[in-house]
Amino acid sequence: MTSSSLPALSPATDRLDALDVLRGFALIGICIANVEFFNRPVVESGQGIPAGLHGLDWLVAFLVAYLVSGKFWTIFSLLFGMGFALMLERARVAGRPFAPTYGRRVGVLLAIGLLHHTLLWSGDILISYAAGALALMLALLAPARLLVIALIACIALPQVPGLSLLGWLLAPVVLASLVALYLRARQAWLFPLVTIGTGALMSLAALLAASGSKGDDTTMLTAVGAIFTGLGLLACWGSPADQKPLRIGVQIVLLTYCLIAVEAGMRHFAPAVGQTTVMSSTASVSSADDESVPAADGRVLRYREQVARSTEERVVLTQGSYPDAVAMRFRQLDERMVDEVGFSVLLVGVFLIGVWFVRSGVIARAAEHKTLYRRLAIIGIPLGVGLGVLGSLIATGRPPGVDDGGHDLAHALLSLGSLPAALGYIGAVMLMLHSRGALARIRLLAPFGRMALSNYLTQSLVFSLLFYAHGMGLWGIGRTTQVGIALGLCALQIGLSHWWLARFQYGPVEWVWRALTYLTWPPMRGKA
Repeated sequence: MTSSSLPALSPATDRLDALDVLRGFALIGICIANVEFFNRPVVESGQGIPAGLHGLDWLVAFLVAYLVSGKFWTIFSLLFGMGFALMLERARVAGRPFAPTYGRRVGVLLAIGLLHHTLLWSGDILISYAAGALALMLALLAPARLLVIALIACIALPQVPGLSLLGWLLAPVVLASLVALYLRARQAWLFPLVTIGTGALMSLAALLAASGSKGDDTTMLTAVGAIFTGLGLLACWGSPADQKPLRIGVQIVLLTYCLIAVEAGMRHFAPAVGQTTVMSSTASVSSADDESVPAADGRVLRYREQVARSTEERVVLTQGSYPDAVAMRFRQLDERMVDEVGFSVLLVGVFLIGVWFVRSGVIARAAEHKTLYRRLAIIGIPLGVGLGVLGSLIATGRPPGVDDGGHDLAHALLSLGSLPAALGYIGAVMLMLHSRGALARIRLLAPFGRMALSNYLTQSLVFSLLFYAHGMGLWGIGRTTQVGIALGLCALQIGLSHWWLARFQYGPVEWVWRALTYLTWPPMRGKA
């Protein structure tokens, strides 16, 4: 294989080598991003650069925040969608049922994620992928009649007294039903009619609630109503069937982050409009805990909860035993599962973009799409990184107190840039795979990416033993040293992955995952 040729389906393993290279590349970025939150409470994720950093530590933190954070889990999510589409196509060609097999695959992934969260690290992403994958299965595979019944039930059940929480918990089912309607509807008018009509009703309800001074209660209603309306307007433009996953995926991601940015911008630039109760940016924890603060202000309550959880994490992980850490993470599971509902909505959008990459042939026939990859790299990386840097002019970190000091807007801009930057990085890696000379050596990441699940879990194990009190207790070392350790670990894992796959067909966790998915013991030893 020459350095300029495209890695094609491997005859021995029937894999797209390019996807393994992309997974390996993404895993390096994920490791660099994750190491910070083995030295900082996970609940502070999304709060930007912590105060008190100087010199090289600040520079490293800045580079990680704007070149890495948010970009690499997005790449991995795109790859997850690509893997879904690839498995679906393989099942269709082989003439075997897909849903039962993939359902078991997702169930095993969820079990691994729950164990990872409880036993090692509460920043686990596998639970999120499992939740998003279930919603994606509903959207692409569930019978239309079942989806219509589910949609009606999801709208009706929250109206029953005592079941209002279902309106939030069932949001992924609603979204999956709408996505399925958009992708499958034969009558062009049906999807716009349903979504625009529903969105208009939600917007009207939000307006009436706001006039009744319900404040924060209208935020989610307004957001969901806007997403419904936006999806309906998108459908009115019309699009080829093969472009639909891409368009609706991009729409879900951009609308979600744009709505967050608008709401955060209103609070920052027009606080009288954007929030009911305004707190000073210098407000201390004690002032937020003061009983005189209106308990109805959801932002105050969330801030209190966040401070309490951050304090608990810091104390347990720097002073407590391993059983203390496991017990704390187990207690956090119920809240974590509720949080997954909103995140899975976003993941469905990213997964759908990944599905389009495979179905369109952009990955399998990459040699024919060099121009697209070049455009993604040239436009996506500057645009995505630039949005984050623009946000840094407002704030680079969240100050103490209820008032975010503009950081929520800055973080929304950073998040908005994650998708274009991730697509740009994918374009750059694919171009490197087709280049001649040193850049083509990026294909050395393929074994590392092929064992991505084993390597991801190993990273958590190593970091927990290095930084937590039940290990070496190095919590709080400088950001430069943290990133150096992460890069050193990735280099070691790349070498070990080459050694392992020269002898075995699968990584150890991948072998277990495959066995439980297909209900058979696959051969472990490599072919002679």
